[in-house]
Amino acid sequence: MPVVSDVFFWALVATACLYAGVAVFTSRRRFARGTYIATGIAASLGYAGPRLAIPFLPQPGLGLPAWLALPVGGTLTLLGIAVMLRAIQRLRAGSTPPAAGADETSPVIRDGLYGLVRHPMYLGDVIWPLGLAIAADAVYALALVPLWWGLREGLAVLEEERLTDKFGAAYTDYSAAVSARILPNPKDLLGR
Repeated sequence: MPVVSDVFFWALVATACLYAGVAVFTSRRRFARGTYIATGIAASLGYAGPRLAIPFLPQPGLGLPAWLALPVGGTLTLLGIAVMLRAIQRLRAGSTPPAAGADETSPVIRDGLYGLVRHPMYLGDVIWPLGLAIAADAVYALALVPLWWGLREGLAVLEEERLTDKFGAAYTDYSAAVSARILPNPKDLLGR
């Protein structure tokens, strides 16, 4: 099998791209703004691109009937993308200065998805490949989902160190209140 159609080669590429970006973004060294932008784009494309392709590369099938795989997988894929977009939208809204006279109780976003998990973008980034693997009836792509979760979990740990440095007690309190880092606690989903 040629390397360009090897699922595990592309999983390695995705992993390497994510952690190359992590090396720059978590470095104590300050880089030029252009370096951060270029690294972010390269890491995003190098991480997402292979993960989009992997379910469509040659591999064994799950054996799911198309009438089940397509709607379930498609729904999960769209849900994952929607979670990521909503989290980004909320982060952008939270990064604007509060209106004059508004009550600013905490610099840390605690509502919506951020009240369920501390890293909802990463949650979405685990859900969409799961959905795509199911929709494409792809065993290896499905088997790689725990890797994508583990990589995001490792990144979240590093990111939380930075957030604790930046926000101090506000982030520590938030972490105590929202115990789920990426995968929601089933009790929280059911409203306790």
